[in-house]
Amino acid sequence: MENDVNLCDSFEDIFISELDSDGFGDIKCCNHCSEEFMENWPMSFDRISDIYRLEVDGFYENSRLSGVYSKEEFYYNLASLKCPRCNNKLENYFWAFDFNFDSFEDLELEFQYLKNDINETPFLVLKNNLANVVYKLLEKLSKSINSEPIEIQLFRGRILNTDEVTKTDFLAPPKKHTKEGRYNHFGVPVIYAANNDKTCFNELREPENNLHIAEFKIKESLKLLNLNDINKYGENELLEAMVMSSVISSKAQDNSNHKPEYYFSRFISDCCKYLKFDGIIYPSVQIGKGENYVFFNTKLLTEDNLIKYEKYDYKTTANTVYNS
Repeated sequence: MENDVNLCDSFEDIFISELDSDGFGDIKCCNHCSEEFMENWPMSFDRISDIYRLEVDGFYENSRLSGVYSKEEFYYNLASLKCPRCNNKLENYFWAFDFNFDSFEDLELEFQYLKNDINETPFLVLKNNLANVVYKLLEKLSKSINSEPIEIQLFRGRILNTDEVTKTDFLAPPKKHTKEGRYNHFGVPVIYAANNDKTCFNELREPENNLHIAEFKIKESLKLLNLNDINKYGENELLEAMVMSSVISSKAQDNSNHKPEYYFSRFISDCCKYLKFDGIIYPSVQIGKGENYVFFNTKLLTEDNLIKYEKYDYKTTANTVYNS
């Protein structure tokens, strides 16, 4: 038994101390509530590297608890230790890690109020206090983020059920054919793109057939809000929490015309357009670490700056290149 274990401490104190000493962080959820946690914080498991799924039995065996309590005593005491999220007993396994922001439980509640408000009365979202705070934060950022010359190579995927593919197929759709997206409204075309073809493949739900990907280059001076690298703007814990959460990064029902999951991300894009941003860089919800772009000016993609387009072979990725 380790000498530095204080037997005067309660079982819970020793349990938490062991989590801390091994660098696991705080308990965020257990097997009873992990599904709900992932729904509310969908990006956390993709974007936080130090996440630990700990089996209760293994945690006991590999910690100093095994030198303080017999296994029978351990499980007897464990019955009184509850999951901080759902208040159920810790059984089988649990997840422990730390967010880069504080008071995530309070934020989760605020996010739920926000989602309820925007689902019920989307045009009155600025009546919600948190939405107001976000707008003011974006307004403040807009004054510190300048247009910068960029030269980036991007990829844009389309599912096209034809062999007669042309450059025009990769341009922005006409207004009458523009569906709502994560950062655009019905009838408001934008240009969505990704930093590589794999992200395109995943964003389009891994289609096995008829996926075509265009490669194009933008050489412009643009003002972009980068939600994929929020730390570059200094301390912006609220934005980081939103990107991790379902408020911005929830997965939508693929075949549904009603996508309330996109309501607040479209509010973000409306704010950005009003504040004279040219677009947003945001993480891929499908693969977590991928990088997506949305450009509000559809003229940023023309036939002239489209380098090539190809049919994507998801099995071999030995793509067939069309003449461009």
